[in-house]
Amino acid sequence: MAMNHPEVVDRLAILNAAHPRRLSEGLHHPSQLRKSWYFFFFATPGLPEEIVQARDWHFFRHFLQDANPPYTPEEIERYVEAWSQPGAAAGMINYYRASVRQSQKEAAAKLRPISAPTLVIWGEDDQYLGPDLAEPDHDDVPNLDRVERLAGASHWVHHDEAERVNQLLSDFFAPAK
Repeated sequence: MAMNHPEVVDRLAILNAAHPRRLSEGLHHPSQLRKSWYFFFFATPGLPEEIVQARDWHFFRHFLQDANPPYTPEEIERYVEAWSQPGAAAGMINYYRASVRQSQKEAAAKLRPISAPTLVIWGEDDQYLGPDLAEPDHDDVPNLDRVERLAGASHWVHHDEAERVNQLLSDFFAPAK
C-alpha cells in the first residue's frame, strides 16, 4: 500500500517484514534460504492449502512455537479460528507465492520508493528472517525514521514484546507536538 498508493499512507510501521528488495537479496544467501524454505513450498500450486489445514493446522501452529512467551492455548485457538475463515489460508499463502513467482527483474521493476516516514520494529531472534534484512536501503525508504531492534524477541515481536511494541507504535503515530 505504501509503495503503490503513497497518497493514503501518512506514516508506516513494519514489524519483522523485510523490504521486497532486501528480501530478494537475502534469498541469494544459503543462510536465508534455509530460514525461508517455506516461501518456495508455498509457491507449489494447491498442495500448501491442503498441508496447512491438515492435523488441525499443525503446519501453521509449528510456526508460532518460537514465540517467547509461548502463545496460550486460547491465543492459538483464535489463530485457528482466523485461519479457518473461507479464503484465509489461500490469502496468506498467496503473499509468499507472489514473493517468489516472478523473476527478480520483474519484481525490481515494480518497486517504488516508500515516501512515508517509516519505523521498522525487528525481533532479533527471528527464526525466519535474518537480522540483516531489517534495514531497508535508503533509496527504497528515504524517510526511514529508524530500525528498532528488540533483543530476545522472535518473528512474533508484537507478541513477545507487546508493551514495548505498543509504546513504540503509540509514540511513532502520535500527533506531532
